[in-house]
Amino acid sequence: MALKQIRVVRLAHVVYQHPDLERALSFLLDFGLVEQHRTPDRVYLRGYGKQPFVYVAEKSPDNKRHFIGGYWVVDSLEDLEAAAAHPGGSSIKDSDAPGGGKVVTLGDPNGYTVGFVFGQKLRDSDGPAPPLEKTAPIANTAHQKPRKGTFRRFKPGASPVHKLGHYGFIVPGSKFESSLSFYTNLMNLKPTDAVFNPVTGKDETCFCHIDLGPEYTDHHSFFVAAGPEDRPVFIHHSSYEINDFDTQTLGHDWLRSKGWTNCWGIGRHVLGSQIFDYWFDGSGNIVEHYSDGDLVNEDTPFGREAAAPDTLHIWGPNIPLAFLSGKIEDAGKEMPVPPDPLEAKPAQYNVPVAA
Repeated sequence: MALKQIRVVRLAHVVYQHPDLERALSFLLDFGLVEQHRTPDRVYLRGYGKQPFVYVAEKSPDNKRHFIGGYWVVDSLEDLEAAAAHPGGSSIKDSDAPGGGKVVTLGDPNGYTVGFVFGQKLRDSDGPAPPLEKTAPIANTAHQKPRKGTFRRFKPGASPVHKLGHYGFIVPGSKFESSLSFYTNLMNLKPTDAVFNPVTGKDETCFCHIDLGPEYTDHHSFFVAAGPEDRPVFIHHSSYEINDFDTQTLGHDWLRSKGWTNCWGIGRHVLGSQIFDYWFDGSGNIVEHYSDGDLVNEDTPFGREAAAPDTLHIWGPNIPLAFLSGKIEDAGKEMPVPPDPLEAKPAQYNVPVAA
């Protein structure tokens, strides 16, 4: 009998392990997350949205950083029971995390946890972003100038995070199709856009949204990209929504002033349209602030784009080596073969791109 596909409605949280938990927390607070609850070896952090927490920082059992997995929200006990019925699915357990509820976990083909949460008590308010602006956020454009005789004034600070937006993996090319199929078969994830190799015609990156039928949802909540055959599967980044461009730029300057390492940004993506800003956290993981992302639904056509330097961003700094390699030691380095505008040759990539 075919297994029931699990219907999820949004992302819940991700779990990382850090060798230096206090250093990790120092970054995460500067990144705009808020500590919600702490145990001796685990800290739950939230945004200002309705999720009781969006990020779990755990003490690593060794001196290395680890991504454990991502958790998704289901809105029916039937879907939680369907998760438990899948191969490797745990029994339904009570959650002792903020918000409570019940949870089921299982493993993906690459050893990462996929979790499903039901019945969490949500936060009372999903109100406006905590302001970094001292005055009313009224913008003047070339032809529309509603702000007359008053001024805009801002204050420095971390950019408040609203929610967890997406996460995704780089996998060896031979595992790309099987890894993608696992997630799209397991739950209602539907491809939104793919990037293909113009030589082979094969997809190498796929961005997937949560399929909620006619209801609009984020352009992607999950992605998979094909990488070198000799490199193990790894988390490329997790991404967190913030309110707007001013908030994003203030947060960028705040992180820079605190001495953290920028990976790439600020810029604007093509697929998904988000304004992006990528940083290395206190353990060397890539995390992203994004704003102004696209929404899609069942009527949005699936898109495919040939891989090229301008597939990934329409404006912003050139793609750095660190974004492609995922390694903090590559921060500030250019790609091995940059583009040659005189010969109209694009940059040569030896590692994949992901957004």
